[in-house]
Amino acid sequence: MPKYKVQLKQGKRTIVSHIEAKSVDDVLQFYNAVSTMRVSEILKVEYSNNSIPPVDDYIYQSLFKGIIKNEELRISKQIILHNIKNSVSENDIYNACQTHLEIRGSKVDAVSCTLFKD
Repeated sequence: MPKYKVQLKQGKRTIVSHIEAKSVDDVLQFYNAVSTMRVSEILKVEYSNNSIPPVDDYIYQSLFKGIIKNEELRISKQIILHNIKNSVSENDIYNACQTHLEIRGSKVDAVSCTLFKD
């Protein structure tokens, strides 16, 4: 059975739950039947790694913030990355963004307003 990540909201409270179900519709019907919280998001889990996480050695830059852009459509989006390898530069992040990311289905042309936090 597929695994789903479900975001539930009520008032100021937000809960993220993981569940296995036959379909997205079954997830929605299940929570509507048993909970007063409103389902705000259902995501299918395509990849899950349940191995032991690496020991925190604090040998990284703790935060990167930047804005990725598509100049042609004049759209942008903030990107926040955590625990950046010390060997990774701003140019490496720019190249990775161009290669692997999109903004609303369009390619990434630029990265601007970058900030590294130690």
